[in-house]
Amino acid sequence: MSIPSLFFRTAVLLGLAGMLLGIYMGINQDFRFAHAHAHWNLLGWVAFFLYGAFYALAPMARQGLLPRLHYGLSLIGFAVFMAGLFGVAAGAFETMVAFAAIGSVLVVGGFLVFVLIVFRVRIG
Repeated sequence: MSIPSLFFRTAVLLGLAGMLLGIYMGINQDFRFAHAHAHWNLLGWVAFFLYGAFYALAPMARQGLLPRLHYGLSLIGFAVFMAGLFGVAAGAFETMVAFAAIGSVLVVGGFLVFVLIVFRVRIG
């Protein structure tokens, strides 16, 4: 599967999950997970979609190992970060804050790979 497709498909699935989480919180009037919901939608739906759009518009950027590393770090970082945020919101601060921290570092690592990709490729 192409890099743009991976990012787009992941984005829409994460976007749907984020919306369902928002509906769940609204129905139950339980907003403990509001921070996780916001990060879920921004990192999952928006960031992954924008990454996909970049790769769709810049075919040369898809070449090599770096785009797959970008996807892997972004997805794993997202999952670990979200697990940490949900755990902290659920009251398990002591055990889950490390997940949030490690996930954050992985997400930033993925973004740094993306920065490298953007600056190595000529666009336009």
